[in-house]
Amino acid sequence: MYFLQVALCSRPRTVKYRSFNHSDGLTCVVDPKMDPEIEEMVRIAESCALCRCGCCKDECPMYAELLEETISPKGRNQVIRAVVKGVVEPDGRVARIAYSCLLCRRDEMSCAAALKNADATEAFRRYLADSGVPPLPEHALLLKSIENYGNPWQESRAARKRWAKGPSDRRIVRGKTETLFYVGCTFALDRTLQETPRALSRLMERAGVDFGCLLEEELCCGSTVKRIGQSRLYDKLRAENEKALLGTGAKRLVTACAGCFKTLTQDYPGISKKIKVQHSTELLADLVSEGKLKFGRTSLKVTYHDPCHLGRHTGVYDPPRAILRSIPGLKLIEMKNSRELSRCCGGGAGVKTAYPEVAAKAALARLREAEKTGADIVVTSCPFCVQTLKAAAVQSGSRMDIVELSVFLDGLPGPDGKVVK
Repeated sequence: MYFLQVALCSRPRTVKYRSFNHSDGLTCVVDPKMDPEIEEMVRIAESCALCRCGCCKDECPMYAELLEETISPKGRNQVIRAVVKGVVEPDGRVARIAYSCLLCRRDEMSCAAALKNADATEAFRRYLADSGVPPLPEHALLLKSIENYGNPWQESRAARKRWAKGPSDRRIVRGKTETLFYVGCTFALDRTLQETPRALSRLMERAGVDFGCLLEEELCCGSTVKRIGQSRLYDKLRAENEKALLGTGAKRLVTACAGCFKTLTQDYPGISKKIKVQHSTELLADLVSEGKLKFGRTSLKVTYHDPCHLGRHTGVYDPPRAILRSIPGLKLIEMKNSRELSRCCGGGAGVKTAYPEVAAKAALARLREAEKTGADIVVTSCPFCVQTLKAAAVQSGSRMDIVELSVFLDGLPGPDGKVVK
């Protein structure tokens, strides 16, 4: 047994550990006041140290590009352990290591000990922030934008309703509208992606869904700030959002953003217990199975890319595939790595901002895998996947088109052979 001081929120805590052999696992006896996420972070780091296998490196997209031990999940867990023990000071070097992870969970599919390394890394980022380590300079502007404007894109709140100029006015009527369409910052504010909320709105209208939007009153869900460890700002956003979302009186919340979906279902207990939260792929799959959405015949060949937040984080694999397989004549070709084994696009967890060149290489690796299927189109269900894969296609001169699922469906002919828009 040994004792060590853990700095958390500037208050040292004494943590007591008792280690057993690896077959029996690791038991940590801790101060009951200690943050459970930090406690679990330490447990994962210690368990990884006992295992020593390094299987996680085989499928880590960041390690594949950088070939640095501390960038791998195993190496990062060793850094976590060293920092908590006081062997290594939590400085800029450590911060760079902490923010090198995509939090994609692909490595966890290969981990012999079934450790949740992404959870440990996310907790470590918060641990560093709470210990006074400043955010990376690349993240500072993003955080300032969220503090000032309620979104990471340095856009005014009024800009959130620009995408809605096409569809009819769908402002939510509090206490009456059944479904709230939560658009999310990136789909609402990135002009290259605004066709997604328009397309999803048209599909819901066609299927007779009673829905409404908050438009300029919508606030960032806080997914980005939570993933980069800024807990105080995240808690503020969550509190404001829970009040606003519950105040709509909606019975169902639908979002097309995989990051928003993960955050609202897993990190907003006050929401997920009172409102049914669905990803757009789940809603659209329901509408297809109920016969409320039908599509005409097409000869297109497509492959589907599983976003990390929608797939490994929240387990939504079947709905998008059920939709695509319902389309007459369409050929769905799976990539070598799909579903739980899907490669990350490189766009998550602040890596695209801090390590743009590495993120671009990860996106290109995924695009090359898609090209090998012989498909015409990559269909996906996440704004960041669309951004990174499209950029990779443009830079590499790829013939493949990258399309968000709602946009793809909205462009298909109806049963009568005509495109309905």
